[in-house]
Amino acid sequence: MTDKKENLRLLISLGLAGVMVAGILWLISKVSSRIVTPSSPISTSSSLTNKASLMNLGTRILVKVQTSPEKTDGVKAFAEKDYSIAVKRFTDSLKNNPNDPETLIYLNNAKIARDNSSAIKVAIVAPINFDPSLAEEILRGVAQAQNEVNNQGGINGKKLQIVIASAENREDSARLDNELVEDKSLVAAVGVRRNAEIYKEKGLVLVLPVELPNQAENREKLDNYTVNSQPNSSTGNYLFHVNPLYDNLVDTHSRYIARQARNVAICGDVRSSRDNSTSSSNQILVEQYTQAIKKYGSNVISTPCNLADKNFDPRAFVDQAIETENASGFLLMPSIRNIYFATKVAQEVKGRKPLFASETMYSATTLQNGKDLEGMVLPVYWHRDAYKDNPFAKNAFQLWNAQVNQRTAGAYDALQAIIAGLKEDSTREGLQRALSNPNFSTSGATGMIQFSPSGERQGEAMLVRIERCEFCSSGTGYDFALLNKK
Repeated sequence: MTDKKENLRLLISLGLAGVMVAGILWLISKVSSRIVTPSSPISTSSSLTNKASLMNLGTRILVKVQTSPEKTDGVKAFAEKDYSIAVKRFTDSLKNNPNDPETLIYLNNAKIARDNSSAIKVAIVAPINFDPSLAEEILRGVAQAQNEVNNQGGINGKKLQIVIASAENREDSARLDNELVEDKSLVAAVGVRRNAEIYKEKGLVLVLPVELPNQAENREKLDNYTVNSQPNSSTGNYLFHVNPLYDNLVDTHSRYIARQARNVAICGDVRSSRDNSTSSSNQILVEQYTQAIKKYGSNVISTPCNLADKNFDPRAFVDQAIETENASGFLLMPSIRNIYFATKVAQEVKGRKPLFASETMYSATTLQNGKDLEGMVLPVYWHRDAYKDNPFAKNAFQLWNAQVNQRTAGAYDALQAIIAGLKEDSTREGLQRALSNPNFSTSGATGMIQFSPSGERQGEAMLVRIERCEFCSSGTGYDFALLNKK
């Protein structure tokens, strides 16, 4: 009897030991499965790197200044694939803040996902982390075009889905280009100048909605690209401009300035080489204006002016320019961030000499200081009064509850050109052929859109002047009045 009890105890002990060992092994396996080795991808959002994708359909708020509880709930629901809730939350957010293009894009994308609709995907490259104001202006044009075409049934029955692509920092910029061209679901992209060669090499159409002065830094590359992008090229042209090149703005404006002022003082926005945000781009623009003004018979005085210099004294600059070098006109060329300091110079010039500015100051921010800038003349690509019968400006005001500028009009036209091309052929190669066709044309905010064989838009700039107005839509008492009406 004793032996039986001992055997039973032994069996029980062995059984308990086995259970304990099994439990320990199971626990080890669960812990091991949670360990991520350095070579394991943390996110599979991007097939090119282990980093999260730089492209977003609606799961992240990128424009931080446009945040609300409803929008936050919307992106959360989008990420969880609860698209019906996402649609409701984005709709609620727009009711409270209609002037938010990111939310309108996300709303349209969520509707496509909710309805499981067939879609064509286009990317918008927005410089959100580098120039938030410019990014929002571009996003408004794209959002308006997407909203219109989807409300009209889409492109040959397929809805237009917009991916917002934005680099977190300068190191991500090159990765963003690669991610865009390698994503075969994308048929085109809209955005400020990128690495043109990679788009041509990978066969992805890139349409530029704005022309920026810092694009002159890549003039030599652009010239080589243009030469190699003629119709006889085996790969063809994949870069298209919906506005005339920036040189046209400079030339039209300089011709006018030279007729108004014999000696011109230029006030630029030049940063040190340690500051990557602007560096040489504004200096290149200063040189472009200097050469053009001299070409038309006037002089550019040598009194230095740098709006980016923290020690800059507007009064001392203006007094010296007038008293020492007989300045008879002042040309302001600030970056968007330094419009305030350009206004300080204008306050010192006010009533003494004619005032001019680069197209950067064609913004609502400028009109807020209209009393100090009245009479200032600047060049633009688009003005609502230039195309009286065009519904774009009216529709934009109804959609955003605010006036828009030429950067929004350019972004709208960039997507309109893509939409028109996709209606002919919705493949990457087909779109490129459509836009390159000499007979291609479509109507946009800036009139009829047609491209030269090298992808450039033909046409001249317009001039506007800041004037006092009553009951004007800007709400400031001042507005941009068109000088050379078409």
